[in-house]
Amino acid sequence: MKRLAHVSLLVVLTLQLSCVSPGPTSESGPTASPTPTEQAIIDQIFQQYETALGGKEALAAITSYNLKGTFELAGMTGKIEFWQKEPNKTLNVIEFPRIGTLKKGFDGETRWVQTPGGTVSDSNPQEIADLERDAEVYSAGKIKSLFESMKLEPKARLSGRDVYVVEGKPARGPAERLFFDVQSGLLVRWDMARRQENRGTVFVKVHLDDYKEVGAVKIPFNVRFVFESFNFTIKVDEMQHNIAIDDSIFRKP
Repeated sequence: MKRLAHVSLLVVLTLQLSCVSPGPTSESGPTASPTPTEQAIIDQIFQQYETALGGKEALAAITSYNLKGTFELAGMTGKIEFWQKEPNKTLNVIEFPRIGTLKKGFDGETRWVQTPGGTVSDSNPQEIADLERDAEVYSAGKIKSLFESMKLEPKARLSGRDVYVVEGKPARGPAERLFFDVQSGLLVRWDMARRQENRGTVFVKVHLDDYKEVGAVKIPFNVRFVFESFNFTIKVDEMQHNIAIDDSIFRKP
């Protein structure tokens, strides 16, 4: 029971709805600038991705969302719910059976965590950085802006499909890799690095599957986070865009 609670909290506090990096990637030096031709191909890949999701305008028109679903972890299934509202307000609620509810939010100024035991604390700097990155799985229009530089890698095969591979270097931390299905244009895996206390960089592979239309855009209804020793899977039951959300739900309890 204690171990299960520890694993559950670890997933949420270090993962938080998001995505990740392939085996060890060097942190030394910036990613080399792509050639003009290479940059044109990268731009085309992202344009194809935006088009596959519903178009740049449709993505930009989303100002809030509410997601309801379930998660699976170590044979355990629970409920999960996310709220996001522009600019930069988020709330994640995860209900662990036999353990309780964990909440993690940001009201635009203060980031906080409330554990199943009821303890409320401000997020530490690393949790803040992770929180700012994690919800991007469902905010596709922002992905490209997360990286200071990008370079094109050779095409690869992933689950029997040809994929474009783009390496992106964020302002801080090691490079990450994005895998786009050549035929559909959709993002099918995103590798990102996470920092964990006493462990350094931990690499997680996030698989995005079962894209479905929600209004004018498509989202992945199945997102699987693959850690070294366990998987954490989110399955979406319901997603609503551009709904009215009271700012009070994002505030620290």
